[in-house]
Amino acid sequence: MGVQEGAASQSDDGRAGDSMAPNEAHALTGGDKPAVPMAKANGEPEPDVETGNGRPEPEFCGLTKEELMRYANDPFWVRLRWALFVFFWLVWLAMLVAAILIVVLGPKCAPVKELDWWQKDALYQVYPLSFKDDNGDGYGDVAGIRSKLGYLTDLGVKSLWLSPVYKSPMKDFGYDISDFRAIDPVFGTMEDFDGLLADVKGKGMHLIMDLVPNHSSDEHEWFQRSVRREAPYTDYYVWSDGVLGGPPNQWLSVFGGPAWTYNEQRGQFYYHQFLSHQPDLNFRNPAVQREMEDVIRFWLEKGVDGFRLDALKHLYETPDLTRTEPRMPGKTGSTWEDLDHWGVTTDLPETFDTLASWRLICDEFEEKDQHHRLLMAEVYGETSNLMEYYGNGTNLADFPFNFLLVERLKTAADLTGTGLQAAVSEWRDAQPNGTWSNWVLGNHDNSRVASRVGEEAADALNMMLLLLPGTPVSYYGEELAMTDGEVPPARVRDPAGRDPQRTPMLWSGEENAGFSSGGVPWLPVNANFREMNVEAQLAADASHLKVYRQLQRLRASTDSLTAGNYTELLVDEQIFSFMRTRSGSPGFVVVINTSDQTVSANLSVSKMLPAEGSVSVRSSQSVSEQTRPGTRVQFNAVPLGPKEGLVLSFVPKSE
Repeated sequence: MGVQEGAASQSDDGRAGDSMAPNEAHALTGGDKPAVPMAKANGEPEPDVETGNGRPEPEFCGLTKEELMRYANDPFWVRLRWALFVFFWLVWLAMLVAAILIVVLGPKCAPVKELDWWQKDALYQVYPLSFKDDNGDGYGDVAGIRSKLGYLTDLGVKSLWLSPVYKSPMKDFGYDISDFRAIDPVFGTMEDFDGLLADVKGKGMHLIMDLVPNHSSDEHEWFQRSVRREAPYTDYYVWSDGVLGGPPNQWLSVFGGPAWTYNEQRGQFYYHQFLSHQPDLNFRNPAVQREMEDVIRFWLEKGVDGFRLDALKHLYETPDLTRTEPRMPGKTGSTWEDLDHWGVTTDLPETFDTLASWRLICDEFEEKDQHHRLLMAEVYGETSNLMEYYGNGTNLADFPFNFLLVERLKTAADLTGTGLQAAVSEWRDAQPNGTWSNWVLGNHDNSRVASRVGEEAADALNMMLLLLPGTPVSYYGEELAMTDGEVPPARVRDPAGRDPQRTPMLWSGEENAGFSSGGVPWLPVNANFREMNVEAQLAADASHLKVYRQLQRLRASTDSLTAGNYTELLVDEQIFSFMRTRSGSPGFVVVINTSDQTVSANLSVSKMLPAEGSVSVRSSQSVSEQTRPGTRVQFNAVPLGPKEGLVLSFVPKSE
């Protein structure tokens, strides 16, 4: 009774809720084991506490050590533990092997190939007769080129392409070669050339020679001995008997008139795709092939860095002299340009075999010093046909020249945003995978770009030339926006009419534009030489020359502009724009206004573009405060003056 009463009294003061449930008491007392009586304060044992069913609550007691060891040594548990242990390590080993196989056998990301020198450099064509006269005879020479290497390095030029300086009677101004292993006295001596080459190498630059393999001069020893039928030169050229007292067929020369000329001494016609003073070599003769291979080795051993291969598509002609050349579709005339020469007198399969043999020679030299020798193929024609000169990307030319911008930009009316985009896309879309682009605005055979489309557009077009993906090729004077010169009839040199684009380089406002200190220049200097020369443009606050230098330095400063991705932005009749980006490098936007109006261009068509960019370079005629270099410009409203170009830098956003 006393215990029950005590329990009742606890309930009354609110502590009865602390009593345990029967199952909890059972767990704490260890099941059915007898309970140990608790002592009262006076030493008498405490009566047992009964559960609700009247049974005493058992005590809790864990397994003893002996019991645990008995279970641990039970064969079933031993086998289970070992099975789990082995299973764990087998799974771990399998995962390790799988990881190794994934790493070793899984698809690899293509390694990032570092660009070679000819891909990073902008090439600069020097026309030696017109670049700099050192000895005062009125003709440019090798020593003159050598004296201007400092100017070229300051300009950012690292690779020079020299038009021919070989010994020549100059019927085609060096492209009619009478000795492939000698320097013409007009240009100097071989010692002069060796000095130029040494200086070029000393400045970390590269020198590319202009090689003319298709033909020689009729004053070459080979031709003279072939006329006399002296072995082994008898068949060094393409000879044929006539038909009914006339030439073997009606093939035409590129320069007009028949492609066959009769030689009285030999009593046969010889073939010439150009001037009659330039007989075609017979590359079906293995001895001729060996001769040209020896010429290539001669100059490579001297240390030149490659060749521009002139008139390469003319190297072979069909041996079937009865074949005719049909008219091109839509043509009605009978000039060389009206006829389809492909597979008859140009672009024969044997041409590519010979080109491949020259590539192998260049590769031999590259294997020795790991320095690439450049081969550039000068060929005109349909873009799809030109792509054949790439071969598989490594076995033929590094690139055929891309003349689309020369051919498409004939007048100012041709300069449109969509026109520029079409020319760029046509080449890039036609390229075989893994090949390299190139871009050309002018050369010694075509009117200067500033004359064709206008001086105001010169800076914008140089931005495109130097910052498109690929190798840019500049013609001397394009950095000044030189225009064609005026050549009076009494001073005409070239019957083909190419004198205006070959007038002397404008170095200063002095007499003869600083080109020659003595004699009368071989062609007259441009009338605007006092304003457009190098010295004047260096002294000006803004000039074409300074823009060109800025572009060269910008190109050399970041991988974005040599190896970066290319993305077109806004393109319409007025605007051509594109973006260059590369991970880890700043991005650049080039935007050109081809129109005569001031416009605002919305370029915000790419998720990679932020809201604004910073002006890096602008056209020299630009005067707007909104586009001063360093100014921030909103990409959704880029202000552009007439014929103006801008280069904007930005930090690309992740897509």
